[in-house]
Amino acid sequence: MADPLTVVGIVANLVGLVEFSTKVLARLNDFQSTLGEIPKAFRHIKAELPVLQETLKQTIDKIDHGAIKDSTKAALLPAVQGCKMQIEALDDLLAETLPVASDSRLKKTTKALWSIKQDSKVESIMKTLRGYIGTLTFYHAAASSTLQPMKDTKLVEIRRWLSSPDPLINYRKAIELRQPDTGLWLLEGEVYSKWKRNASSFVWLYGIPGCGKTILSSTVTQDILLYCANDPGKVVAYFYFDFTDADKQKPELMVRSLISQVSEQCIKMPSALEALYSSLDKGNRQPSLDALMIVLQQMLQEFPQSYLILDALDECADRSELMRILERMAGWQLDKMRVLVTSRKIRDIECSLEDIVDRECIICLQHQVVDKDIQTYVRQRLSEDKGLKKWQKDAEIRREIETTLMEGSRGMFRWAVCQMDALGKCRTRVALQKALKALPTTLDKTYERILCTISDEDSEPLSVEEVAEVVAINVERETAYDRDEVLEDPMDVLDIFMSLVSVVKTEVPFSSQRNRHLSTTFQTVTLAHYSVQEYLVSARICEGHAARYSMRPAACHSYIAKGSIGYLLQFEKGLFDRFESAGSLKQVYRLAQYSAEHWLIHTRNGEEGDNRLSYLATKFLSTGEGAYLSWLRLYDPEKSWDTPNFRRGLDSCPNPLYYASLGAIADTANQLIEEGVDVNAQGGRYGNALQAASCKGHDKTVEVLLSKGADVNTQGGRYGNALQAASFEGHNKTVEVLLSKGADVNAQGGDYGNALQAASAAGHDKIVVLLLSKGADVNTQGGFVGSALQATAVLLSKGAGVNAQEGLYRNALQAASAEGHDKIVEVLLSKGANVNAQGGDYGNALQAASAKGRDEIVKVLLSKGADVNTQGGDYGNALQAASAKGHDECRGAAEQGR
Repeated sequence: MADPLTVVGIVANLVGLVEFSTKVLARLNDFQSTLGEIPKAFRHIKAELPVLQETLKQTIDKIDHGAIKDSTKAALLPAVQGCKMQIEALDDLLAETLPVASDSRLKKTTKALWSIKQDSKVESIMKTLRGYIGTLTFYHAAASSTLQPMKDTKLVEIRRWLSSPDPLINYRKAIELRQPDTGLWLLEGEVYSKWKRNASSFVWLYGIPGCGKTILSSTVTQDILLYCANDPGKVVAYFYFDFTDADKQKPELMVRSLISQVSEQCIKMPSALEALYSSLDKGNRQPSLDALMIVLQQMLQEFPQSYLILDALDECADRSELMRILERMAGWQLDKMRVLVTSRKIRDIECSLEDIVDRECIICLQHQVVDKDIQTYVRQRLSEDKGLKKWQKDAEIRREIETTLMEGSRGMFRWAVCQMDALGKCRTRVALQKALKALPTTLDKTYERILCTISDEDSEPLSVEEVAEVVAINVERETAYDRDEVLEDPMDVLDIFMSLVSVVKTEVPFSSQRNRHLSTTFQTVTLAHYSVQEYLVSARICEGHAARYSMRPAACHSYIAKGSIGYLLQFEKGLFDRFESAGSLKQVYRLAQYSAEHWLIHTRNGEEGDNRLSYLATKFLSTGEGAYLSWLRLYDPEKSWDTPNFRRGLDSCPNPLYYASLGAIADTANQLIEEGVDVNAQGGRYGNALQAASCKGHDKTVEVLLSKGADVNTQGGRYGNALQAASFEGHNKTVEVLLSKGADVNAQGGDYGNALQAASAAGHDKIVVLLLSKGADVNTQGGFVGSALQATAVLLSKGAGVNAQEGLYRNALQAASAEGHDKIVEVLLSKGANVNAQGGDYGNALQAASAKGRDEIVKVLLSKGADVNTQGGDYGNALQAASAKGHDECRGAAEQGR
């Protein structure tokens, strides 16, 4: 709750600031009326003080009418006080700089010379002042906003289109595991306090495996969420990279998640996000990572303060891409953007973060600080755990447990957790003391001991989904699934595997419920820690007593694929007729959704030469109105966003070869063709099997299809032909294969007109060069972007018309200027591009660059004769575009060019 004195004080501060700014403005007006001119250093002041005054007056009016909450008033106070300090500093400078009538000629001359030296000071003050004005404007808009971002139909649809993973699952799991009063050493420390309240910065927390990084990052997230609650000017987004979830290992999906979370907290429809969605056929196409990054930057710029918390960078599957994203975010230099990341100390992460994180903001989780949290955890487990409470009255045993664990943990929180779980099973004092003397010294030895205690009858395969039914699958049987073998109590898995797995209760947000028809909550079984997975797939496990539990990823994929296919094969023709909905089906067949969604993925990643798997996949896809149609009714991989359709007929489904090609199971595709499936059959979003495989870059499948007679130039589908599909998606090798097999490089059709325009639109310069070398026509018009020239300057060397008028930006120079391609701008200008060419959303190249904050390009255009006063476009002129978007450097450059 806001302090009542603060709430009263905000009004007094606002009124006082209006009066003071009026005094400063009057001084400038008096000077101008007396001497006819204001020194250059103070010209911005006279233009911007009225903007501040109007904002202040509107804010006072909102408060008077009760439109601004007390919590918002409290958030406004620092901005108002900051404005006051800057205005006072300006007033002092004015007193020193502006001459008055009584000054002698010498004094006037001295002041005039002095004013020349004040440009940098005044500009610094004005830049800070603009930031505060932006904050006040934001809160004023927030008070007037009627948008409900969580319910707004369009935003909900956009978030569904983004299909981002939900980090709330990981957050809640970590918070449940966190013991009260742990992590306080970080929250109360100087580095964190500065990061939380002061200027923008990056903080990196790193430590050894099992030291509690995820719990600590969740502690930070919880603290920040509480700190930012009820303040619309503070936006919080977080993400957990997670070895148990493939969607949470991809950098692009992290960016999508951050965008989704920010959109849930916005006060108005995010224009950048809305524009991206609309430009991609209202969500029928997916955005590039570069486009997503631009949207994220622009969305964060809208908020006075932003907090991003990213956990377990080392669990990301593509760390080089992730590091590039973080480096790019640091390059944004957004005021008040704070980023905190956690990871192990891995060389590639360390090399990247050292360049963007100040040394004093790098925190090593040494065992001395983590040990305090481990001690708190041990004491609370001894007091509250059902298996350990029996020792509550035995002070000697409690001390022995605490001492032994503190000495053995050496900063490994995870190790302490596993030992406490094991000690909880000791029933006598003798057994407990014996266990304490024989504790394994490392995590590997801890996991080996747990695995070796699993009995043979318990060693059935267990998955992260619907564990009760998985044990009823035997992939070696002709009928893989036997309902009589289902575990009666799925929670028995915890007794079997102890500390190696955990059961997590998850709530599914509305936007993620397309595949969850049972309820909005469900339980999943996951490996308890990343170090468990590392141990199971490492060579180390093969050297000990638990060698039979070693896992090879490809073999695991094969086994799960066979199990999933075997499970789906039970869905014969007519079975779905017994169920009213997908929800009622899944009440009986709990593994149905997982098997439907993932069998293709597991098959693709299975072992090479697994004939049994290839046989099962071919058999499944050949079942027609039986299991094949049942699968597509439940889940269609090319329309993954759709809800199940139990009335779908086989005539509306592409043939099995199409899905084998889309899913990149080349051996199965080959077998289906040999059994008589038409390799050129039409159907599906991509028109045919070859275009589907080409779009996804499945080179092996493409080669199989072509070798079996697929027509390389068949027309149809979203991209018109396979070459355009591969060109737009950036699959260089696939493009080479298709061209070598006779693909028509100038074939017309599809979303982008032809392959060259598709590659140009997506920015794939290497493919552009390849297509040009094969005779692509550079000046063909049409498609979404108009001329291929708009996306890349490499076309110029092949003779494209530099001033062609077509497409989204109307000309190449405006396109390159808007997208920040400075080298392309220079090449275009050197080739005779008209610097003042009119047309497009921004009117001309200078306005486009100004609106997008491309200050270096603005300077280049001005040096080449761009007219800063030219009217047109969405913002009127370049100066207004820069001002509207808050791009101070662009504004300054444009003013100098007047």
